[in-house]
Amino acid sequence: MFCEFCKINEANVHLIKVVNDNIEKLNLCVDCLKNINFFPEEDFFNDLTKILSKIFEVDIKIIDKSENSKLFDFSNGVENKKCSFCGIDLNTIKAIGKVGCANCYREFKDVFIPIIKAIHGSTEHRGRIPLQSSKKIKIENELKDLKYRLKEEITVENFEEAARLRDTIKKLQKKLYLVKKMK
Repeated sequence: MFCEFCKINEANVHLIKVVNDNIEKLNLCVDCLKNINFFPEEDFFNDLTKILSKIFEVDIKIIDKSENSKLFDFSNGVENKKCSFCGIDLNTIKAIGKVGCANCYREFKDVFIPIIKAIHGSTEHRGRIPLQSSKKIKIENELKDLKYRLKEEITVENFEEAARLRDTIKKLQKKLYLVKKMK
């Protein structure tokens, strides 16, 4: 299937926009997608805020429009940065709404973290954990918290508590090793 705009490149992005009873379908190539204003960011955030406030019956204020435009403007200083693994750049990620590979999350971490935090309110997963991994993940999370507390205790020179935390961390690391070995 060819792009509906340029009619030259293969359409690898398929968009469906539903407004009231009107359904608009577009099959585009990545190049044409960059040039079309199919779903403006400002409208998305205004509509999302209205939907969420109706669902939760509260006045939700995510971020004002000027902040949204700054937050989702990938071109501020990193426009030419590309993923070292798959070669995708930030403008393409913004255009298609998907990363190219798992490495993109590490490569563009500094750009994605503020966006994720603005949308979800946190950068840490707080939901369900798959049953097979739950024990391992719980131990890893506890270790992460204990290591953070250990650094704090050392900073304030509370060495007795730091020693206790160090011992607890060692026990949990052994437990984690055994849990990983069992799988």
